[in-house]
Amino acid sequence: MRFLLGLWIVLVTSLAACQNKGIKTEHGYRFINHTNKTGIKPQPADYVLIQHYVWVGDSLMSSTARNFGGPREYQMYTKDNLPVRVPPIYDALLLMSEGDSGTVYEEIDTFIQRFVPPSLKDAKEVRHEIVLLDVITKAEKDKQRAELEARFHTVQNKTREALAKFKAGTLANLITTASGLKLYIEEKGNGSPINTGEQVKVHYYGCLMDGTMFDNSYQRGEAYIYPANVGQMIPGFDEGVMHLNRGGKAIFFIPSKLGYGAQQAGPIPPNSDLVFYVEAF
Repeated sequence: MRFLLGLWIVLVTSLAACQNKGIKTEHGYRFINHTNKTGIKPQPADYVLIQHYVWVGDSLMSSTARNFGGPREYQMYTKDNLPVRVPPIYDALLLMSEGDSGTVYEEIDTFIQRFVPPSLKDAKEVRHEIVLLDVITKAEKDKQRAELEARFHTVQNKTREALAKFKAGTLANLITTASGLKLYIEEKGNGSPINTGEQVKVHYYGCLMDGTMFDNSYQRGEAYIYPANVGQMIPGFDEGVMHLNRGGKAIFFIPSKLGYGAQQAGPIPPNSDLVFYVEAF
């Protein structure tokens, strides 16, 4: 529903843009605010949750809805950390408030031309349609990170306890699938089933069988988004998530043949069995 609403807003605002020349932003982009709300405005270093659609002519080149299954969170640059080529959406967002939808135009120069399909080579500009859903201040984000750090320690302890029981053969309610994956489902989840190809968000904690952590999403402060069960993740992870509904939590014990096999993967040695604590959304 959010995707359809976002797309509807984009289509309506695109028509309105044709009748409004807009204003020039600080870095020379043409910007039109279609709604002019009076809510919170993002400031440098704040985080924003947005829907973003990129068009060249009538061709949709990319969108947060299509590429990521929903809105994306971005951090606004600080004034002293702006890149040489300031993104047009940065300028646009500074002129928007929560709930606003806007359009910002970017001239197709020799740099942008490299990313435009040959069939659209005569286009003069890129059109960015933006819906600003939420502004998260740096203070709010710092609080979220502190909560995730606390969650990290809880998850780490749960995983270590489950791993010790697994090694001792005392972990109850362990499921073994035909592939050899073993999983302990802490909560099935009350949300909808996760279907192949759908975008799914996961928080995860990964460690080796000796308990050495090699990666986790909690301390990065952001869940990982990927298309479910299409091979983007290692086979054991892909399979395990499909046993959950959204809101589910589980621990996967993944044999090396369902992980990275005989290859080295960063800090993961060859032929390593893996353990993942996973929360799916």
